[in-house]
Amino acid sequence: MSGKPLSSRQLAFMVFFLLPGSSLVYFAGMAARQDAWLAAGIAVFSGLGMLYVIMQVHSLFPGKNITQICPLVLGKVPGTILNILFFWSLFILTLSLIYDLTSVLKIIYPLFPTLLLIALIILTSSYCLFKGLQSIGILADVSIGVCLFFILLSFILFIPLMDLAKLAPVLENWKPLMAGVIYSADFPFNEVVILALFLPTVHDLASRGRIIYYWYLISALFLVLFDLQLVAVLGPGLAQLYTFPLFELFRLAGFGDFQRLEMLFFLLWFITGLFAILIYFQGLIFVTRDILGLKQDRALILPVGLCLLVFSYVMFPTEIIYLELGFKYTPVYTFPVNVLYPLIVLVAALIYRKRRSGYQSEQEVTPG
Repeated sequence: MSGKPLSSRQLAFMVFFLLPGSSLVYFAGMAARQDAWLAAGIAVFSGLGMLYVIMQVHSLFPGKNITQICPLVLGKVPGTILNILFFWSLFILTLSLIYDLTSVLKIIYPLFPTLLLIALIILTSSYCLFKGLQSIGILADVSIGVCLFFILLSFILFIPLMDLAKLAPVLENWKPLMAGVIYSADFPFNEVVILALFLPTVHDLASRGRIIYYWYLISALFLVLFDLQLVAVLGPGLAQLYTFPLFELFRLAGFGDFQRLEMLFFLLWFITGLFAILIYFQGLIFVTRDILGLKQDRALILPVGLCLLVFSYVMFPTEIIYLELGFKYTPVYTFPVNVLYPLIVLVAALIYRKRRSGYQSEQEVTPG
């Protein structure tokens, strides 16, 4: 891919879509019960730290993404091994995102076969990727206003339903709180590590890169408020009991005789969910290209999409299996990989640049 098709504003909007698209279906900090909103608030700093780390890595090697930098600073063999581990983490999270959006679509279209819905999601995503990153950036520009409208409207609708007494007692037990923090950090806040693959495609990152932090914080604030409202309306027990607690929250809201608002807010779920899949799908294409040493990546879209289709259908045949894998086992792998991978690359990159600078200094002072 030649050129830099994205602006900092467009990438910032993609960050805004990524976080809710990963967590609007399920209750992010459910392990913390009534402290779920607090756990999510603490976990925000984990994602913010990861965002800072990948920005620092990119500043050391502008024009290269993290999977190109990794073998450069660590060596080809260990760098490739780390890239493969990173690829598998992204692959698992992509499968989770596809399953989440499929679950929402099953509510709206219960008679559609699951395989058909997964195929439609992947084909739609593949078409968007074939159109190029610039088209995805323009789509982000067009969609941001709609999503902001629906998010702000939802907050207004939920306020009359809130009972702040359900938030008590605060900090009753630190162990559930820490579990909620770790899970929320892994899903969705640390998912911003995927942006390390997109930074080289941004043409004004040096001058306007801060806007990415701003929109990350705006999106994170919305998620914390969503968690707070979920607990304040449903209570920690019901919030954990429902498979789709936010969907139940929309069912309770309404304007007088105007009910079934969950259908109206389906657009919000679909846009943010599809954007999250697009970002991760494209990220998988980038990583696959770099691992295989290819120059072009468009030819990888359909093969990777086919793998996602097969694995999405085979790995999660039932909701029970998905919940057990997604909430019990997946974070054990994805959390350390998504945290340690960029940190290892950053430390190695700093050492690499220091050694290179020292070598160049020696060359300059050595007589010809």
